[in-house]
Amino acid sequence: MLKKIIFSLIFFSFILTAVGCGLGTPSDSVISSDVDFGKKDYQKVVSANNQLGLDLLSIAERDQNGNIFISPASLFMALSMVYNGADGTTKEEISEVLKIKGIDTTELNKANASLITSLYQNSKSVQIRIANSIWINEDFHFQPEFSQNTQDYFNAEIEEIDIFDSKSAEMINDWVKKSTNNKIEEIVESPLNPDLVALLINAIYFNGDWKFEFDKKQTKDRTFYLNDGTAKEVPLMSLKENLPYLETEHFQAVSLPYGDEEMSMNVYLPKENTSLAEFEKMMTNSNWEKWNEDFREEEGTVMLPKFKLQYEVLLNETLKGLGMPTAFKKTADFTKMVEESGPLWINSVKQKTYIDVNEKGTEAAAVTSVEMVTESAPANRPFYMEVNRPFFISITDNLTGTILFLGSISNPQEL
Repeated sequence: MLKKIIFSLIFFSFILTAVGCGLGTPSDSVISSDVDFGKKDYQKVVSANNQLGLDLLSIAERDQNGNIFISPASLFMALSMVYNGADGTTKEEISEVLKIKGIDTTELNKANASLITSLYQNSKSVQIRIANSIWINEDFHFQPEFSQNTQDYFNAEIEEIDIFDSKSAEMINDWVKKSTNNKIEEIVESPLNPDLVALLINAIYFNGDWKFEFDKKQTKDRTFYLNDGTAKEVPLMSLKENLPYLETEHFQAVSLPYGDEEMSMNVYLPKENTSLAEFEKMMTNSNWEKWNEDFREEEGTVMLPKFKLQYEVLLNETLKGLGMPTAFKKTADFTKMVEESGPLWINSVKQKTYIDVNEKGTEAAAVTSVEMVTESAPANRPFYMEVNRPFFISITDNLTGTILFLGSISNPQEL
């Protein structure tokens, strides 16, 4: 019996496969044919995107159950938009994290447009949507070139918002829900950060039916062994079929295709003599590419857990550790993003993901948000004060200055 196995990397493998086999946008939002880019320009960034995912895997935080489920493609596109507004050291550091040194901004934009357009899928069996949006504080204005590039090459929707209006957060979250088929319902909270200048968001939604569906009658509860040595009962789906298969001294792997094989989920199962942590260290870009070439079709049976997972991570420290600390400082250089002078830096990079694996197929979504802030809000803005924690009060006679009452309210009650 295989023991001490968790499937966080299985989830990760799916996202990498999606990047390599079929990311796109709905037919009504494919990059305009008027935009200049080459059909195969995406080849310049696929390896960089996959490397970003592997880098994230090595240092991203695990959830309370020890799982990781990330979307390197969503983060790559979000940071690519941010890259258009960066300059100097800030730009150099972002290029280091994205692994795009030697690729200028125009080439990067064309590669992203090519990726979205060339890998678009919207068949009966596989649907993928990629959406980008940028929300700017109405007191600020984007540099014309930044605005034009993000609209042309990323098909980004640009919206001005009143950050003190509660409906603004609602609008942003509604966009996220719509872009992920209601699988991710919220990326911002109300009220919005009063120092918010701009919010850049990428959303990816995937829904794919297995080429070979699992028979629901074969799904049975079986023992699943956790990392700490304990066990639990989980529903395992079962499939007997000719499938691309790979086995080494350290792991077994199978590739489960969707639809007409436009995409697939690669499932890697470390052997008993190899821990999942040890296997993750083997996940280099060169190994990933070699393993993909080594799959051979064989007849066999695969048993896969039926599961749903939601994951959320703040990537600030992760991205600083990967080499872009300056972008999170007041000294960051984003002079190519907005017209107004003054400091502008990244306050947070957040990603939320969702996946549902069942007998019919897989549904998955990811949203990445990059919050840009400034040092202080422009003058004459309305303030926002929500008294939602212990507070202090005084009642004073204004003529004499006499204090009549003082109160420290930790737990307000109604009589």
